[in-house]
Amino acid sequence: MSKVALVLGTNAGQADLIRHLKDDAWIVHACAHRAGGAGEALADTFHLLDISKPAEVTALAKNVKAEVVYSCSSDIAVPAVIAASDALGLPHFFDEELIDLFNQKTKLRAWLNAQGLSPVPFIRLSDASEAAGWSIFPCIVKPSDSQGQRGVAKIEQVQDLAGAVERAISLSPTGSAIIEAYLNGVEVSTNVLVSGGKVVVAELSERLVHGDHLIGVPSGHLIPTANVSQANIDATDRLVRDVVQRLGIVNGCLYFQMKVTDQGPRIVEIAPRIDGCHIWRLILAARDFDFMGLTLRTLTGEILDVVEGRDTQGAVYELMFQQAAPGTVFQSADFPRPDDAVYHEWRYNDGDVVGAINGRLEVVGYYVRLSPDWTHRRADVMAKGA
Repeated sequence: MSKVALVLGTNAGQADLIRHLKDDAWIVHACAHRAGGAGEALADTFHLLDISKPAEVTALAKNVKAEVVYSCSSDIAVPAVIAASDALGLPHFFDEELIDLFNQKTKLRAWLNAQGLSPVPFIRLSDASEAAGWSIFPCIVKPSDSQGQRGVAKIEQVQDLAGAVERAISLSPTGSAIIEAYLNGVEVSTNVLVSGGKVVVAELSERLVHGDHLIGVPSGHLIPTANVSQANIDATDRLVRDVVQRLGIVNGCLYFQMKVTDQGPRIVEIAPRIDGCHIWRLILAARDFDFMGLTLRTLTGEILDVVEGRDTQGAVYELMFQQAAPGTVFQSADFPRPDDAVYHEWRYNDGDVVGAINGRLEVVGYYVRLSPDWTHRRADVMAKGA
């Protein structure tokens, strides 16, 4: 008898998840609050449903006799995944308390600071007037509980602070914002998998960004990192493992976003899910193991040993996004597949209007390849120990 899975969301990240499940002979039901996502056509059955409502998700999971409820690349879906799985006795990572810690940026920052793990000055606000007295510039303002880069702003001077706070509050489901000291440094991420109480994967990647005009919006990722010294690579690994150990995580997948500063690595956010950037494909190309597949195996009860990926011998692989402004008309000819790409896909068909996700610069496609330019850069950094 075939196994039945319910996937929450049908965006490009969920499409990866659905393909994995289908390849492993699962019957896949998918649900989303609107039709048209990339994963809709891949699923066996699509259901129109608000994935942020646990009761509705639980009822659907029960109705389709789901044996697994899961979602990747979506913070919005995670609470419903946990609630439905817990209610129906299905396998799942983490509990509601831990999910709330990760989803509430101020709670996470307070916990990290209290633990002495990458401390960063911050305050939480529910009104712009509460920013009076904040004196650390530049700083970052963002909604305290919103996904992605919506409402994120880098503020250089006090006169711009109130407006940024008001916008962040308006985009927050709970009507709150966070101000944090700006972290200057190279952006990195770590995809982590814990199985049987052991960190079996902690794959570091470098996160390429556009700059202050598009603060927080990535342009791509690198494995291995090209601009981080070995000492900071080791420090980042220790930090990730310390967090996992202190949280007492036994099984689960986590995505750490960090910056390597002059004071060492500092955590920006932790998501209790697979990332939304398809980094599993970059890991597959560079390190020759399937992070998403391993995550699903752990979710369904398999205890894994430490994964020893392929040594890249200093060669750097890149995952680069092809991006366009929301509201523009997509034409594939404007975003060609590089001749040396080991993987490439478009998220739109010719003539489609590019939708608004972060509202500034949207991913319309991406590719993975070996990068000679970044390989040379890494060699220089490692030689200098920078």
